Amino acid sequence: MPRPARRTVLAAGAAGAAAVLAACSNEGRGGAPAEFVNAPVEMPRHIPFPGLEPDLPGDPATGLMDAYFQYPAQPLVATSGAPGDGKVVETLVRTDSPVPPDVSRNAFWQELNSRLGSELEINIVPGPDWGQKFATTVAGDVLPEVFCVDGGMPQLPQFMDAAALDLTPYLSGDRVADYPFLANIPPETWGPTALNGKIMGVPIPRGVMSTSFLYKREDLLAAKGITEDPTSFEEFLALCQELTVPRENVFALGSVPLDLIRQMLGIPNGWVEKDGSLTRNLELEEQVEALEAARRLVEAEVLNPDTFAVQGNDVKNWFGSGRSYFTFDTFSAWPQFIREQTSGEDFSMAMLRTPGYDGSPGTAVSWLGNPTYGISAIRQDAGDRVEAILNVLNYLAAPFGTEEYLFRIYGAPGVHYELSGTDPVLTDRGASETQLGFRYLADSPWPIYVPGNRRSTQNWYEGQKIAVGQGSADPTLGLYSETKSTTGGSIDGRINDLTNDILQGRKPVSAWAEGVRAWKADGGDRIRDELEKALADRGDSLA
Repeated sequence: MPRPARRTVLAAGAAGAAAVLAACSNEGRGGAPAEFVNAPVEMPRHIPFPGLEPDLPGDPATGLMDAYFQYPAQPLVATSGAPGDGKVVETLVRTDSPVPPDVSRNAFWQELNSRLGSELEINIVPGPDWGQKFATTVAGDVLPEVFCVDGGMPQLPQFMDAAALDLTPYLSGDRVADYPFLANIPPETWGPTALNGKIMGVPIPRGVMSTSFLYKREDLLAAKGITEDPTSFEEFLALCQELTVPRENVFALGSVPLDLIRQMLGIPNGWVEKDGSLTRNLELEEQVEALEAARRLVEAEVLNPDTFAVQGNDVKNWFGSGRSYFTFDTFSAWPQFIREQTSGEDFSMAMLRTPGYDGSPGTAVSWLGNPTYGISAIRQDAGDRVEAILNVLNYLAAPFGTEEYLFRIYGAPGVHYELSGTDPVLTDRGASETQLGFRYLADSPWPIYVPGNRRSTQNWYEGQKIAVGQGSADPTLGLYSETKSTTGGSIDGRINDLTNDILQGRKPVSAWAEGVRAWKADGGDRIRDELEKALADRGDSLA
């Protein structure tokens, strides 16, 4: 399942959020006071599922994920009986894949309902339509029993307080043990579910998979005798110039790797925290140096001429077809690149180790992505069914190596997948019918696993190992700022517009300082103040 290149905001701005709250609130049940938004709560105890031993073990301390070279020939049957209560479970999900056939024409969906013991009624919404669909669904007071929200939604704590069920009595501390696959979700993923001193949903885990890095075409570089990564920005620029052959329509890059350059310079991820005080990384003087270096890449003409005019999938296709040697994307995109590449059996990719900008190996960092994709919430009036719904979500989070995972990801053997050895390979029918979007409702920690491709699995694992070794986490993840939720998108958008103007030469790099001053004045300073207070309020409750 490909991860979207850009996160979609789940409500249409502050005005949309106000309409949402008006639709959801009842007399005497207003939004949560600001001082309680980031109040501490006892989070679920992490109980790792004692399943399949990985071929390449992960490291919970760093976030490195487990890797597997093959699926077990005899997968563990980890559940007994149907988790549902025989009643329909209504859900609303997004998808970034083609919408699958409806349940009347979808054998996978029918079998899923049979296994669940409840009909999973899924309203599947294409990604581009999601924001508007969610806003109108809530404003029309027709929320389904289970729905997914994004941590960046305006006035999220107030909305969740009005619309979602408090799951603290079911999931806090040892209580989560009743749902072993939910208990298997890593603790750092639960942070965004803690709102108003309560656990307001189940997290959708992505872990290190949401971290971005520079992919390299290992096969094409090896064919040119290039086996070592550059050790500085200057070496990287020279390599890009060497690889670019405009007359053959081959370019080193399909997008400007500005964030890569920032990480070469050691710029921290998101916010810099020191003794409870925060500084946005936009304010650091190294940002100017990063922009100047990015302009050098543009001026060197090592980027595809259509770089600033195309969509994310076009950039992916350039990489997969060999028209570019490098591309900046998330670890979660790895399976999509393998599945959609058009270069043939010799296709091989790996992570380019981020070098220190000036050649100092200890300078570079890797910005670790948000380990939580979103929050799966249960509608507030579904309290009499909460345990049955949690059992369904628990089933949908069955981990790698189980029979349940094999079914929910690959479907039925001989219909939706064929075996290559013990590895499942989706058929065309499987690729169509299995994309129901329920991985946006609940999921297990993602494995590092490329069916039938040991080398690619190894490269994926080694890339993650490098990334977590250089890892820089945003210290504000899991914290809520009202100003960020209502105006953060707008002021960040203006910074992004300025960045694009600078990269394309429409404005000078010197315009950056004024842009940052405007960002601070228009809400950035208020966001900082609110996040500093949130850090103090939350304390160590998410540790």
